[in-house]
Formats: sequence, C-alpha cells, structure tokens
Amino acid sequence: MDTGNVAPMTSVAAMTLARRADQVTDGDNPQAVLANAPAAVEDYYAVPKVVE
Repeated sequence: MDTGNVAPMTSVAAMTLARRADQVTDGDNPQAVLANAPAAVEDYYAVPKVVE
C-alpha cells in the first residue's frame, strides 16, 4: 500500500489544542515557588548529582 500522499498525523481524531497566553504568574516570589521543593540552595532547586 502506497502511503506517500498521506499527511502525517499526531492523533486519529482531528483536534486543536487549547492555547493560552504565556504569562509569568509566580516569578516575583522565589520563596513561594521553592516552598514545595525537596531541597533548595539560594533561589534554585537543589538536586542530587546523578552523573559522575
């Protein structure tokens, strides 16, 4: 079966993803942003080293 003229699909149903404006809503308060982080150093997330 020749499928050369068939356009690629990402889903079997044609749909459009809902879009919203790209707006920063919590960037002015680093303490609130990091409040749920398991570990933080200064104003950054702290993660364990995984690559030697």
